[in-house]
Amino acid sequence: AAGTGDTIFALSSAPGRCGVAVIRASGPGSRGALQSLTGTPKLPPPRLLALRHIRDPHTAETLDRGLVVWFPGPRSFTGEDCAELHVHGGPAVVSGVLQALGRVPGLRPAEPGEFTRRAFAHGKLDLTAAEGLRDLIGAETEAQRRQALRQLHGELGQLYLRWSHALTQALAHLEAFIDFGEDEDVEEEVLEQGTSPGAVLGGAGGAVPSLSPHCPLTVPSLSPHFAVTVRALERDIRGHLRDGRRGELLRGGVRAVIAGPPNVGKSSLFNLLCRRPAAIVSPVAGTTRDVLEVALDIGGYPLVLSDTAGLRRATDPVEREGVARARARLGEADLLLAVLDATAVSRSPVALGAALAALEPPPGVPCLLVLNKADLLGGPGGAPSAPRAQEPPVTLLSCKTGQGLQELLELLAQQLAQLCGDPLSGPPSLTRSRHSRHLVACAAALERFCRGHRGDSGDSRDLAVAAEQLRVARRELGRITGQVGAEEVLDIIFRDFCVGK
Repeated sequence: AAGTGDTIFALSSAPGRCGVAVIRASGPGSRGALQSLTGTPKLPPPRLLALRHIRDPHTAETLDRGLVVWFPGPRSFTGEDCAELHVHGGPAVVSGVLQALGRVPGLRPAEPGEFTRRAFAHGKLDLTAAEGLRDLIGAETEAQRRQALRQLHGELGQLYLRWSHALTQALAHLEAFIDFGEDEDVEEEVLEQGTSPGAVLGGAGGAVPSLSPHCPLTVPSLSPHFAVTVRALERDIRGHLRDGRRGELLRGGVRAVIAGPPNVGKSSLFNLLCRRPAAIVSPVAGTTRDVLEVALDIGGYPLVLSDTAGLRRATDPVEREGVARARARLGEADLLLAVLDATAVSRSPVALGAALAALEPPPGVPCLLVLNKADLLGGPGGAPSAPRAQEPPVTLLSCKTGQGLQELLELLAQQLAQLCGDPLSGPPSLTRSRHSRHLVACAAALERFCRGHRGDSGDSRDLAVAAEQLRVARRELGRITGQVGAEEVLDIIFRDFCVGK
């Protein structure tokens, strides 16, 4: 839509009654629209708020008195001329201004996401930054906000861009040799340029890489150093993929499942963490039949908490279905809150381990053992012994009195921090399966390149096949950021090699 020349408008703030609503217009007609609605040909200074009467240009009726801002392109969110009207947020005011804009010739309502799409089309942000903007708008916890803001600022896109730049440079040199290797106009030292593994991985500020001067590219085999460089890039991408899904968990929420035998207080724990009676609590075993789910903020991290039916051999067909659903949800869990009756199980590591094993937790899923009904223990009871290595954390709790709730929340926040990581430290994390899918394909192409270079296939000495693998890898990276094309490869060839000089 960005290339059509249309001018679009829409309410850019949240719908509903509010103090201030922001209405945005973007496109070549936004200047005229602002002039029409303010009744004056004089625009306010760029990027400065100005108080104006906002009128219907057809009836001259005053709709509101509010603030307007003029953003001449390309210094705007979309890269086009933009105008914003900050009006009072009553539904009648907003509706009146939108109807007035709709009557301005050349303007039409924006489609969902069209402002951001135009920003992408005009190079204001790449696809990862656009996804970060969407995540920032939808962020409900501090950690989600931090991760989304970091992605919006371009850190993830810059990482992929450095990798793509390294592949583009390597491919440009390789294709230049294929196309111009016999050309006397291509200077010999140019063909001997190379890339060190460190440069490919974006160290030293992401310097422009080139082929190693110590190992010039020769026909019919590839330079060994060239293959080492590609292998280093492949290892870096595969290391990025092995992040434990931290970014995806933080973005979508850690799926925690409350599981345990019947009548141990699972629904009571669910209500305690929700701080409301979300689940029915009854002394009758097997009350919970379906899966209940709620989204929570624990220590700044998002948690999607599920309450499930008690795990036992059920005879009632409805309860059997509830147990089957509990098992299915347990298989999807990122974190298990195993609830046991503190009065019915010994707190020795062996007994707790056996009780946990009886629940048949999914392998590899972290677990937190909650010993409920601590108020029924004779005497002070004492805290559970500190867990040894490879043993899940254990905490005493009374859902009835709230005893131990703070300790449980602290342990839960620690588990979430381990699963999601610190969004402000280290390299940026993967946030979408779309990124993972393209990175896996990119790494696979680099692996094929390296495997062919080792002579494992009949194409090991075919430079054209080798170049194709690099093209595939580069194309997959470009699909993540939306920067797919061949023109920059040609640009590097002509810029670096001075072909035809």
